[in-house]
Amino acid sequence: MGPKRLELTEAARDDLRDIRRHIEKDSPGNSRAFVAELAEKMAFIARTGFTGSPRDHVAQGLRAFPYKRRCIYFRLYPDRVVIVRVLHGAQDVARQSFDESGDTPPEP
Repeated sequence: MGPKRLELTEAARDDLRDIRRHIEKDSPGNSRAFVAELAEKMAFIARTGFTGSPRDHVAQGLRAFPYKRRCIYFRLYPDRVVIVRVLHGAQDVARQSFDESGDTPPEP
């Protein structure tokens, strides 16, 4: 199996911007380096077809790859990997949207 195309949802792009901005407050150099590390992990998932850990209890077909207190949430397809979100491990996943369209979850 060859590499898959890598796609990021708008929510995942927003997450990465938020991560960079948050770290940048204390350490501008580290913020860019950390986001680059996350990008490399995403490329690794697409390049190797890494399946990660199933997270069907969060959302159907969702998979996860934890990295340095963050978790990369993604879905695998035959031709691509879609990065849905990149969240801090302390964030409440029940309150997050994992829809590829970026819609927010309904209030309970």
